[in-house]
Amino acid sequence: MKLGYDPRPNLRQWRGTPIPPVDAPLARTPERWQTAGRVWWHGPPWTVLRNGDCYLWAVMDHGWPEDVRHALADVPEARWRRALAHARPGLVSKGSYVLWSLYFDALDPGDPLAWWPDAAHLRDRRPLAGQSRERMYTRYALRRRTAT
Repeated sequence: MKLGYDPRPNLRQWRGTPIPPVDAPLARTPERWQTAGRVWWHGPPWTVLRNGDCYLWAVMDHGWPEDVRHALADVPEARWRRALAHARPGLVSKGSYVLWSLYFDALDPGDPLAWWPDAAHLRDRRPLAGQSRERMYTRYALRRRTAT
């Protein structure tokens, strides 16, 4: 399979930021490249395309509606199921995991998420979501004062 980019298998960081290891890379297409650039902020698009699971997790968590539509049409269902099977807390949000597992009918009917912590991913919990603007400004000011 021709990828259209060098996956650089020995590279573990991009400018000091850890990047996913090479695992089942996806070929470069203009649409995938554009989507990867929108959903992945830790390096250039090839750093996430070199790991198909990470690319799909990023689409699940951060994809725009057109990104999701394209990925559903572009990536075979077996790859989505593989990404869900390899999903772990911290790699993909709990909400995305549940939504896409239900979409692909891959959620265990028992107690499927007893092993998933309540706040393992940035999108699982937003501690300041209910705070007023004044409260957030006060928190910021207090942190600046204690940092100096």
